[in-house]
Amino acid sequence: MAYRFVTDREDYRDLASGQVLLSAPGQPAFPVRLVSEIFQRARALLGNPAAVSLYDPCCGSGYHLAVLGFLHREALSSLTASDIAHSAAQLATRNLSLLTAQGLDQRRQAIAVDWQAFGKPSHQAALASADRLMAHLAEAPALPTRVFVADATQPGQIAAHLDHPVDLVLSDLPYGQLTAWQGERKNEQPIWHLLEQLRPVLHGHSVVALATTKGDVVAHENFARYGRFRLGKRLITFLKPISE
Repeated sequence: MAYRFVTDREDYRDLASGQVLLSAPGQPAFPVRLVSEIFQRARALLGNPAAVSLYDPCCGSGYHLAVLGFLHREALSSLTASDIAHSAAQLATRNLSLLTAQGLDQRRQAIAVDWQAFGKPSHQAALASADRLMAHLAEAPALPTRVFVADATQPGQIAAHLDHPVDLVLSDLPYGQLTAWQGERKNEQPIWHLLEQLRPVLHGHSVVALATTKGDVVAHENFARYGRFRLGKRLITFLKPISE
């Protein structure tokens, strides 16, 4: 796959999982360059609006949403995340809090305590990353964020939390290796059911970008495919709802 938007290999060490942004076992980090490329391709499909509302219904740690919040703050109007697991939603809340000066400062203080206690070079590097991210936040506009717990494949659970349609859904779906589908629909075409539950919270021009394995079927009779690409074992599919 040739990158269309992120053509240069930039230094993303400040956004590395576990550096300042938080990680957890079983919550794999999405590659920074890849998620930036997906976001920019999806935004182009939307017609490059000034700012888009972004939602991830299977957010895990919320890592890649936080990454996009740092990289593309000016192109976002809001970030919304949900997950079926309370522990994942709690971690996503902490990661998205890093997009605020208060949340990032609290994280920096925790890293500083570890640096004083253990003196590891990794702690010192994390402090430097936190300082650079803080300087970046000082120049960025505020970004509303929200996290809730929901089974995204169950009727009504997404719509019950979202009052307005979202422009873009971007999600790294469970692969069955480090992560797996949960809930009642896990053995019943969960991707179809996810798309079914997304329909009420989309408008006619919304874009859905889903990362899966190449063996997964990403299809729904009320969605049209607007492109896809592969990178390694990941298959990224772009969809739009079909107007009734």
